Amino acid sequence: MKKILFLLTVLLVFPLVVSAQQFEPRPGLKVILPKVSDDWQAGTEAPADLLEHMIEHLREDAARNGQSPTEEQLRRAAQQRLATNELFVFNPETGAHLLISFSELEKDEAPPSMRAIELSARYAADGVVDEGWENVKVRQDSAQIDGARSAQRFEIDYSHEGKDSRFVGVVGFAAPYWFWLYANDHLADPEDRQVIETLLSDIRLQVERPN
Repeated sequence: MKKILFLLTVLLVFPLVVSAQQFEPRPGLKVILPKVSDDWQAGTEAPADLLEHMIEHLREDAARNGQSPTEEQLRRAAQQRLATNELFVFNPETGAHLLISFSELEKDEAPPSMRAIELSARYAADGVVDEGWENVKVRQDSAQIDGARSAQRFEIDYSHEGKDSRFVGVVGFAAPYWFWLYANDHLADPEDRQVIETLLSDIRLQVERPN
């Protein structure tokens, strides 16, 4: 009886240890994601729905610029753009997603200052805003990411073709890696917002130092 009570206590106190998902996108670099809604999936390959969404996005960009790329050109461009990400967390039903990518410092490159990370986040927010977005509102502040030395978060509320959406980005540094966490919520399901906030607040980065 005592053993059963002990096991129940462990499960109640440490649920995330059992249910968290761990990925190793690069040797010695681990990403631990909290357990979230079963509607969400995670993997190292871009989901087909996200690829189709990116193709449509590139098609719209091309049309605004008076260009007419072929379907093959659009698909190849979308694949190349998504290939810069190393981890995908997504809800296939709503299209909400979180993209995670890393960039390692060069051998003789100095770690970025907090000011450099702040500026990088500002430039990232400027780069994310699309020409077709309307009613854009941008906010930026510091962020806490477990395993990171420093991080900045920006939020963008916007409308596209009459539909409201929300973009959240986190730019930070976990030596020796820059990292980017980009989440897009199309507001199709109110639960997606909480899932994204849980992912961004509870994600953990672990870098193993070589011996």
